[in-house]
Amino acid sequence: MGYPMDLSGETRGDTGKPLGGSAIHRVSGTGGWGLARWGGMGSIAGVPDGSFGERLRQWRRIRHVSQAELAGRVGLAARQLSLIESGRSNPERDLVLRVIDALDLGLVDRNLLLQAAGFAPVYPDVPVHDPRWHPFTTAVDRLLRAHEPFPALVVDAYGTVVAANRGCKALFGQDPVGTNMIDRYVADSATSDTDWREVAWAARARLRGQLARAPLDERLPGLIARLDTLLATLPAPTRDEADLVACPAFRIGDRLIRMGLLAACFDAANDITLEELRIELFYPLDPGSEEFFRLR
Repeated sequence: MGYPMDLSGETRGDTGKPLGGSAIHRVSGTGGWGLARWGGMGSIAGVPDGSFGERLRQWRRIRHVSQAELAGRVGLAARQLSLIESGRSNPERDLVLRVIDALDLGLVDRNLLLQAAGFAPVYPDVPVHDPRWHPFTTAVDRLLRAHEPFPALVVDAYGTVVAANRGCKALFGQDPVGTNMIDRYVADSATSDTDWREVAWAARARLRGQLARAPLDERLPGLIARLDTLLATLPAPTRDEADLVACPAFRIGDRLIRMGLLAACFDAANDITLEELRIELFYPLDPGSEEFFRLR
């Protein structure tokens, strides 16, 4: 579980007043941001080591791109690409960079393909205790804190909660840090207290998108299979045509709490872990739901 981080000494930029002792709970670990996974999406783990040409051929087939099509995308003759795939010619670094862009690889797989070609990786996986992380963890903490009294949390690429504000405990009944939101969809949807079905459907579509981009990832298929099993046993959610987004509903005591979910991420992140972080902000959808949080 996480631990409370004392932020009472910080002040608001607009008023200069203390923040009132808000606390952000984060997974305990080096620097307080011990993420559940230190690698990135699309790891090539489990695939035999091979030359750049072998790996390139594998990715080209995964992406359903012919030699001629890929050659055209990167401005190379198809015969030259054939020579590279067969190992009879070595690519220049600039060509490797064009190839990984054309194949739309995740950051980890970009690094692996560069290394297979004999070049240094480009995309860092900076430890969270590194000073370079400070502006980003600070930005996330401020966002979570500013969202109170409403719930906000941060998840990694697999749905594990790595940080949460105080509003999450009011919604979930416990600190969710260290738990997995996919597990929560599965467990909570088996009861009458929470209706995650629409969100679970959306989460499955998002995970399938991640898997399409990173088909060698070993964990994503298991998560998708668990959601498939869940959704196969539950009736499809009844959608009101007036609803603009999929929204979870919570039964807390005699109250029905309806929440909207807004997700944020770091745009154009070059760090492997930063690319994967997803910030989820819950908003009340009616006055009664808003009152539930404001009166706590």
